[in-house]
Amino acid sequence: MPAPLVGRKFGVNVIPVPDRNVCRSINVLGISGSSRQQPGMSKSERLLTRALEQYTGFGCRTNLIRLKDLIIHDCEGNYSEDPSFCTYPCQSSMKYDDDQMQEVYDAVIGCDILILATPIRWNNHSALIQKFIERMNSIENQQSWFGNRMIKNKVAGLIVIGHVDGVQHVSGNLLNFFSWLGFHIPEIAIASWVGENDEDTTKDWAQIEANRYTKEDLENLVASSLWLSCALKGQGAEKTGDR
Repeated sequence: MPAPLVGRKFGVNVIPVPDRNVCRSINVLGISGSSRQQPGMSKSERLLTRALEQYTGFGCRTNLIRLKDLIIHDCEGNYSEDPSFCTYPCQSSMKYDDDQMQEVYDAVIGCDILILATPIRWNNHSALIQKFIERMNSIENQQSWFGNRMIKNKVAGLIVIGHVDGVQHVSGNLLNFFSWLGFHIPEIAIASWVGENDEDTTKDWAQIEANRYTKEDLENLVASSLWLSCALKGQGAEKTGDR
């Protein structure tokens, strides 16, 4: 009797990327939800940057937004008063002269692929990501109440980093959010890493770097999102095996 399979098998599901000539038409947006003050301090943001570098290497145009760097006012719950009050442009964008959420709206509407990166905060995504989600309600509401679908033929993926647990919970919440907005989810939609119970974050990056599964998931996230984006844009792409 054969022994049972134990553990995930590395290297059995490697997804090639489309031809670079096809990828040149793809716009990729990375959004970092880390609250770390300086670029490079956040591990989720480091992986996001690495993913964007891979997209660039395949010919895509890329853009990185750090939510921490922007002034984004809280959602004021206009929908709760009357759904017709939750419109696009968001009332908070028009109410506060210093609000910079419109930069995020423009980038999301203009992208083909959106990769959202978040640390795990008490078994959930970060507070910055939650603020982003709530302010995006005006985009979702355009379709549900006014029949104006603003998110069309776009792909969304995730990078989730944390300790102890929470990857599936966080990913489930965020993929549900993306689905309601109208995003499509690729074959491999999540690159993640979960640290040890000792929660010694000082050794995290070295362990992330050494983790072959996180590396493979990140590469497959990039490749599978490109395939789906090409299909949604109606561009033919034959698998080349070129990584």
